[in-house]
Amino acid sequence: MEKIEDDVSLEEVDILFAPHHGRDSGKVPKSWLDTLNPKIIVIGEAPSQHLNYYQGFDTIKQNSAGDLVFDCVTDAVHIYVENDSYQEDFLDDENKSDKDDLYYLVEGWS
Repeated sequence: MEKIEDDVSLEEVDILFAPHHGRDSGKVPKSWLDTLNPKIIVIGEAPSQHLNYYQGFDTIKQNSAGDLVFDCVTDAVHIYVENDSYQEDFLDDENKSDKDDLYYLVEGWS
């Protein structure tokens, strides 16, 4: 990505899925992160010793959360995870019901 860093125009995003499963070898350049300004970065299922945890950004770690579902509704994103004990402090719990064998994590933002 660093080779094309200056050749790509980007816009802000709500959710960024870290490329290469979040491995440090495929990290998103800092200039792109500043432009994208993601509310959440989803880090994939790579072994933890190879992950880039994107310091300063809110992340969901799929190797701990398991399968994810993002339920996008007007002015909010409700997040469901496979692991019923997975939590992230930066998200707001609206006490929604679990669905499709996944556990309600929280409302991402509104």
